[in-house]
Amino acid sequence: MDKILIVEDANFFSKILSTSINKKLGLPVIVAKSMAEAKSHIANHGRDIVLSLLDLNLPDAPNGEIVDYVHSQAIPSIVFTSLLDDDMRETIIAKNVIDYVLKDNPSSVDYLTSLVKRIINNRSLTALVVDDSSTSRKLYHKFLTNYQFRVLEASDGEEALKIIHDSKTTTGNAISLIITDFSMPNMDGCELIREIRKDYSKDKMVIIGVSASGNNKLSSKFIKTGANDFLSKPFFPEELLCRVSQNIDNMEHLLALEKLASYDYLTGLGNRRLFFDQATPLLASAKRKETDIALAMLDIDHFKSINDTYGHDIGDVVLKALGETLTSALRATDVVARMGGEEFVIITPDISADKLPEFLDKIRVRISELSFEAEGKSFSITASFGAINYPVDNLEEMIRLADEALYESKNSGRDRVTITGTA
Repeated sequence: MDKILIVEDANFFSKILSTSINKKLGLPVIVAKSMAEAKSHIANHGRDIVLSLLDLNLPDAPNGEIVDYVHSQAIPSIVFTSLLDDDMRETIIAKNVIDYVLKDNPSSVDYLTSLVKRIINNRSLTALVVDDSSTSRKLYHKFLTNYQFRVLEASDGEEALKIIHDSKTTTGNAISLIITDFSMPNMDGCELIREIRKDYSKDKMVIIGVSASGNNKLSSKFIKTGANDFLSKPFFPEELLCRVSQNIDNMEHLLALEKLASYDYLTGLGNRRLFFDQATPLLASAKRKETDIALAMLDIDHFKSINDTYGHDIGDVVLKALGETLTSALRATDVVARMGGEEFVIITPDISADKLPEFLDKIRVRISELSFEAEGKSFSITASFGAINYPVDNLEEMIRLADEALYESKNSGRDRVTITGTA
């Protein structure tokens, strides 16, 4: 399991920092008070330590020796210190650390915690550096790798577009961050951004423009073209980190808000809004190509009695389990959503009318096989289904017809599937 190593001889600071990281990020923390103790922890947990937070001055390592040792063990590090001047900054940066933080006020703990979160999250992200200068690309590559990004390189805009396309279509590993120079052959940075923004909005991909001829006009041109930010060369490594972190954080916050607006918080399934977004083009395609499509509504039988008997917490457990069952039982091409309460909807393209009953009945049986525990008792659930196996004018009409079939299942004794016949 991923662990964070804190090397700090001040008990108070190490305690509040480790508590903050553990509570806010859920990451286990190992604390060492000296370089000797840190070496012992690394010997025992080295493979699990993904990031280290190091005091620059320790009793047995007063001149930053701990930073050199941790670097030799290929563990990325962030340094904190009580004093900082220009000479000290140069010394710290030369040690190839991610960043440095002053222990001069309580907010340093919050900053360190947020930085740890950012660096850990970066491990799953890909960055693309676009610059016709190999020297510049190597420098950006070094910085971004240090920040734990997976880094790709392109020497011009056309190559960058190909990498973006290939990254999406072959590996599925979409690029989250692009740093692009302005002056390049074939396609300058602004032209590249225009092309990228045709497919990726600012809340899907962060683009930071850079230029050695930076001025207010060029900066505004980059931003108006679609860049999230702009940097003038030369810049300090820590400035790049701050700009990258801030913009990636903003993108992730927007994605989180979008998810909250589109997904059910309890089951993780899409909500009604997302279902209509995903299912409407499926219905349109089926009508255009004259292919099979079916829509099913289902809900849990006597769900109110579960809440009344065992409480809403157990009811939530049931809903989560049902969501997981539906997800595992469906095909990759199917779409499922929670419409509200105990009611769910499924749309299944390319399924023939003769195969639909067996398909839905298998799901019904899997639901009936679920087992739950509450107040020392075991109980199970059943679900009723109503479906329509042909496309109609719009999604609302399909849902209405499936809902009528669902009520027929309820009135006929529940725990069964009722399908509206072909048109």
